[in-house]
This record gives sequence, structure tokens and C-alpha cells, in this order.
Amino acid sequence: MTQILQVKVDGTGSGMRLDATAGKHEIAVDEPASMGGNDSAADPLSTFLAALLACENVMAQIIAKEMSFDLQKISFDVEGSIDISGLMGDLEVDPKFQEVTVQATLQTSETQARINELQKMVDLRCPLFRTIKDAGVPIRNIWTKA
Repeated sequence: MTQILQVKVDGTGSGMRLDATAGKHEIAVDEPASMGGNDSAADPLSTFLAALLACENVMAQIIAKEMSFDLQKISFDVEGSIDISGLMGDLEVDPKFQEVTVQATLQTSETQARINELQKMVDLRCPLFRTIKDAGVPIRNIWTKA
């Protein structure tokens, strides 16, 4: 049974800053001064990676409940590498991330084998993880017990 969720965000740009609205929530995105912005908010690439972590967190919470998994807390670090010459106009360089690495640390009474099982399910079901992976960007997801 198909269940389509429509996601809508509206935004207005002024200089490098974008002020967006997602439902009743406001989102601001800007560039640092070195990129011509005012550094008044997180940059788009960092915001993208933060959205990935948020999505993984949501999926981990949903799937942990389904698995009766003792997930007390989860902390993330993410890094992405990108050759900015592509976004700066070099058409020979692909402007997408070249690699993304997520490291998750879980506070749990579960074994590493169960953590691996949870991670595998998150990798399969997280829309942002899958969007990155299916775009051909190498993405490593490393989950360990605290």
C-alpha cells in the first residue's frame, strides 16, 4: 500500500541567506563571509549533513521500538568531503559530496551485534541515507556502543 508524504518548504533569498518555512518552523541558511555571506546561520552543506543526522535519529528511534531495542541515547558526528571547484564553476568536477562518514555512539544495554542489526535497518529505511547512497556517494555509517 503506497503512502505518499508530500514535503513542502518555502523560502526567500536575500544575498547568500535563505529564510525558509517548513510548516510552522523557520529555517535559516547562510554562507560564511569567506563565501560571500554574513555567517548568520549554518551553511547549506552543513545543514544538509545535519538533516541526514536528524533523519537517522528519527529512523533509529522508530526501528528501535519495533525491535524492542534498548536505545537510551544516540550521538552523531558526520563529515563530508566535497571539491568546491565544481560548485565554483569547474564543469569537469562533480559538485556533489565525494564521501560522507557518519559515526554514531549509542548508549544502550544491547550487544554490538544488535547495534549492527539496528544500523542495517536504519541504512535500509532512512530516506536521506538512501538518497546519498543511491546517488553513488560513498557513505560509511559506523555505529558503536558508548
